[in-house]
Amino acid sequence: MTVFLWFLLLPLFTLANRFCGGGWPHLSDPLPGRSLYYASAVLGALTGLVWGWQFGAIVGVGFLFWRAPGWGLWFDLHRHDEEQKDDKRHDDLFVKAINAISFGSDYVAMFWRLGLFFLPVPAAWLYLTGGIVFAPVYAIVFAILGVIAYEFRWKTSLGNALSEFLIGALWWSILTVLLIG
Repeated sequence: MTVFLWFLLLPLFTLANRFCGGGWPHLSDPLPGRSLYYASAVLGALTGLVWGWQFGAIVGVGFLFWRAPGWGLWFDLHRHDEEQKDDKRHDDLFVKAINAISFGSDYVAMFWRLGLFFLPVPAAWLYLTGGIVFAPVYAIVFAILGVIAYEFRWKTSLGNALSEFLIGALWWSILTVLLIG
């Protein structure tokens, strides 16, 4: 029954990530604060109901931590560099730090952005279950597949909706592998 319930949460992960990305402003705009706060709480609570409070807390806090910093200058993967050259976000310390380790590549910046901020999720779970040394592997796989999802987004007419749905499904998939492992 637990596995069945977990599979029912797959669409919720995809929808939650799209909700956080501004996919449904008529739902998110009336809420106080960021839609991320609500999505993180729901994902954490429902994961906790299925797999226990510890995993639920890791997912809720992890999703909040992962999603909070932006990636608006990189998700285009160099397709809007000219329009973004005077963007004020280039002055942000976070953006400067990621750019410094990305060799001028939006692909590498997205890899770092996705992987570094996902790393605490497998690290926390593997700390509790043993095998923490494998946490970077999960983050690297997540980051590579995440960059592929954003590149694929540009190959279709579906826009950000596609990448946000794919990243939400990727979250669920990596969590599933963590649980199996």
